[in-house]
Amino acid sequence: MNYELLLMNVSRDYSGFSEVFRDNIGQYLIASYLRQKNFKAYAYSGDIQSCKNILEKEVGKRRTAIVGFYAAADNIRVVGHVIQWLKKNYSDCVTIIGGPQAIDLDYDFFETTDNDYAILGDGEIPMYCLLSFLVDHSLEVTQIPSLVRRDDIERTLIINKCDDAVIMDLDSIDFPRVEDSLTGCLRQGEVVGIITGRGCPFQCSFCYEGANAKNVRLRSIKNVMAEIDYIRENNKKLNFISIYDDTFTLHEDRILEFCDAMKRRNIMWFCEGHIAFVINKQEVLKKMIESGLACIQFGIESGAEKVLNAYNKHTDFDMIVKAIEICKHLGIHSITGNFIIGGAFETYDTIEKSKQLARELIHKGKGIIELYAVYFAPYPNTDMTNHPEKYDIEIHEELKEININTMRTSVVSTKALSRNEIYDVKHGFDDFLKEEYIKAGDESRKADILQGLYHNGRRISVNPTWERIYLGKPHISSFLEHMSNQEQHFDKSKYIIRTFEDIKISGDKMFSDVGIFQGIEKNILAYATGVYTAEEMADKFHVAIEEIESAYYDLNDKCLVYTAEF
Repeated sequence: MNYELLLMNVSRDYSGFSEVFRDNIGQYLIASYLRQKNFKAYAYSGDIQSCKNILEKEVGKRRTAIVGFYAAADNIRVVGHVIQWLKKNYSDCVTIIGGPQAIDLDYDFFETTDNDYAILGDGEIPMYCLLSFLVDHSLEVTQIPSLVRRDDIERTLIINKCDDAVIMDLDSIDFPRVEDSLTGCLRQGEVVGIITGRGCPFQCSFCYEGANAKNVRLRSIKNVMAEIDYIRENNKKLNFISIYDDTFTLHEDRILEFCDAMKRRNIMWFCEGHIAFVINKQEVLKKMIESGLACIQFGIESGAEKVLNAYNKHTDFDMIVKAIEICKHLGIHSITGNFIIGGAFETYDTIEKSKQLARELIHKGKGIIELYAVYFAPYPNTDMTNHPEKYDIEIHEELKEININTMRTSVVSTKALSRNEIYDVKHGFDDFLKEEYIKAGDESRKADILQGLYHNGRRISVNPTWERIYLGKPHISSFLEHMSNQEQHFDKSKYIIRTFEDIKISGDKMFSDVGIFQGIEKNILAYATGVYTAEEMADKFHVAIEEIESAYYDLNDKCLVYTAEF
């Protein structure tokens, strides 16, 4: 054998995945840890066909005989099928499953797939111990923490104790390296993800992390910066660092240290945050934005107080609105948030509260807020999955068979809404969001557009909904082609140019696709064609140049005019 372990992240297809999520950082961290322990592991992510080709090459040609699979709710079926195929074609290959779905596997899964082992929780120490058992024979199987294996006599699973399975000092694990990639290609996109800490203390009732990874551990900022510097050295396309942590905003001093270090590196970055943090730590958030924070993600979930309380969010309608207003005022470029449809205590009334909140957020966060509606997903070992009756929901196990990806098909009903009614409500909510975005797009002004599409004068693409709306308006597309200071600043000797063409003039009104204008605005727009300078317009319309200037800036704020020297 050439190496001990192949770590696979296999998906049915990658069409629904952002490039940033295609590298499974957790598997690379396991590979790094094993490298430090003198075992060699390679990591690979891909779709079914590419993974099959890799397995035929690596296992079929005896380069390795142990394969570990990352399993989440969305890929557990394909992982099971791949393991069945592996066992059929390479019966001596040892297979291991880790990831969030490992805790939900039962004996039937092990028997059907012929899978050998599963690992619960953090994988570094258990995988090292498992290789010590399989390769070096220096440990007994009973000594491997967090290991799950079959007992075919009792037809049950044996789960080893989880003692000593967690690494407390995360700095002791080397960060992902290119040499751990089977293809030699790691984190090469414009957006690259990193993990600066593990665990979550918040215990949201629907969330896997809060239910299964409560032990919060954080890397030092010095260690995090060493990883970012390594990424920069190996990726010349890097523009954004995306921080995966659920708990990045826990400690103020650590955030400020991170901001100081990022400001020196001049890289934009994303993170998850909490509504209460934004409200209570506005000065810290301001420093985060000044250091390059371009996007922050919030768990919004619902506009109904009863639902938010059931989710253990510690937020309410007014807090969420206030947090978005603060972010907008401080100048962040993007906010993302989900609404869960068909979750705890969902009714038509709770949906109306969510619509009311979404409307407020879209109009107060013009240009920057990206809202999405998703179905409630019953993730393993969460309180809502373990005790659905507490939340007025029923989980329909048979419906899981019609679900390709979690959160994209409803598999539950609530006391007030059937599964089909939840489907109708979700699609109605999507239509509602589209309508509100269009309305808010029509209301948007120059500052809204620039906040969402530009960073320090450079175009960025972090708001797909607003980008589609704004660039779908020809006058805004034209306006954005003339963003230099010279073209935006009023000068009486320059020509005022309008950003749209087709007009109709009737009496004292001018009609166009972008609005109806009269008075001085009508006059300026009608002749904003490069025939008259601003000063000549003042003479033509018999008004003071100050009136032309004032009207220009009002029209410029609506993205309807810019200035030209010639």
